[in-house]
This record gives sequence, C-alpha cells and structure tokens, in this order.
Amino acid sequence: MAEILKLSIITPSFNHGRFLEKTILSVINQDYSNVEYIIIDGASKDDSVEIIRKYEKHIAYWVSEPDKDLRYAMQKGFARASGDVVAWQNADDYYEENVFGQVMRVFREHPDVDLVYGNTNIVNEKGQQIDELCNIPLYSPLDIFGGMPLQNQSAFFRRSLWEKAGGIAFQELNYDVDLVFRIIRLAHPFFIRQVLGDYRSHAGSISFSGRGENLQRDPWVIRRRFMGKWSKLPGWCFAPAIVMAKVRRYVYLVCQGDWGYVLRHIKRILNKTTATRR
Repeated sequence: MAEILKLSIITPSFNHGRFLEKTILSVINQDYSNVEYIIIDGASKDDSVEIIRKYEKHIAYWVSEPDKDLRYAMQKGFARASGDVVAWQNADDYYEENVFGQVMRVFREHPDVDLVYGNTNIVNEKGQQIDELCNIPLYSPLDIFGGMPLQNQSAFFRRSLWEKAGGIAFQELNYDVDLVFRIIRLAHPFFIRQVLGDYRSHAGSISFSGRGENLQRDPWVIRRRFMGKWSKLPGWCFAPAIVMAKVRRYVYLVCQGDWGYVLRHIKRILNKTTATRR
C-alpha cells in the first residue's frame, strides 16, 4: 500500500477575522485526509480567536499570543509542523476546492519532485475574481528576472526543501520573496496548470499597506544576491534579461491559449510606459 504523505498547512493570523473562516474552511474541506493544520495568531483583537475555536477540532495546533510580525508567526508554525509536505496560507487568502489530493498525488508519484505549484487568482474583499496570476514551468536562469515565479497561495514543498532553503530570513522585510527565490534555486519543481489558491487584494493586506513601497523596491535587492559575479552590475545591464524573461513567459502562455491574459498584461505595461514618459 502506498505511503500516505502528511501535509502541514500553516496559517499566520492577525486581525483578519472577517476573512479567516473562509481560509480555514478551504483547508479542512479539502479532498485529502492526512492534513495537519496549524494556526499561529498574534493576539488578534477582533473575532479571530472565536472563529479558530469554532473549528479547533479540525486544527492540530493553534495559539494566540503576541509576536513581532508574520515572519515570527510563520517560523513558529513551521517549527511545529511535522508533515512530509508543507505550505502556508495567509489568514486572508484561501485554497481552491479539491486541490490537496492532486498536489499530494504528484509528490507521491514523483519522489524527485520537491515543489508543486500552480496559478493564483486575485480576488477582492468579497471574493470576486479581479485578475489571475498565470505562472509557467520553472527551468530557466531567467526565472528570477520575470517577476514572482510563483505565489505561496498556490505552492507546496517538501519539508526537506524548506530546511535546505534555510527557512525565514528575519532580516528581510520582503521575507516571502527572499524565501521563494531561495527555494526555486534548489527545487525540482512540478507545475500544475490550474488555479490552486486565491490571493485577496484589500486595504489591510501587506502588499497594499503602508509597507507597499518597500515591498516594491526590495525584490531587486534580493534578486542581486542570486546573480553571483554579475550582482555588481548597474540595473540597466539586466534590461535584456528582463525582456527575454517576459517574452519567454508570454510565448508559453500564448502557446497554451492564454491570449487574453497576455494582451491584458502587455496593455498594462504599455500604459505604465506611457504614464512614465508623461
């Protein structure tokens, strides 16, 4: 009989009670039974704890106590996790229905694969889709130049890969970007061409908070660490690589029939260029 791999999901939470129930339900109502669910709440002042208690029989471990920020909550959660495969889902985001079974089947059937990821929907506060982040297979050195190659909302990795990558870098404001780049450098990835998770865009999310400006600047600082001897070159030297990465991405998506997505994003780039020239 095939080994039933354990999946650990960690949710760091702080004052996202209005979204937290959706997140929890997206984990406990999946099509896979061997799931260890961990919630680390940073002493929320809203109804988050009441919501957690409502579903605590489905939660392997939870705690509500002060912590410094999401980085520390995530590290605490991963330290508790005992799964063969791990992932984290923020308290305002959620998984699509019936994706765990498919993801874990890939890990079971492909022992060499240590990262499984898919596409991510962007939804608004009401859960209505407003955009989609279409990813592509990772196999090129250009991957670090093409924007975020994957999103945690739709990514799962073996515990061994998490340990090899070194976990959370506490000195990083943009810790998730840093972690993703460290992981993809070491990973043997498998891409599932479908939406696995949803990122909720709202005024209280980190990317749209007062820290947003730093989060936009920081990724290039992080990218340079993975460029070896080329890291000292001025930014304009990387323009060809950025263009090639975007072309590679769009060619793949066009070949998959995602014309609408490609045209929307090209239009967005042209609009930004026009606005900058003004």
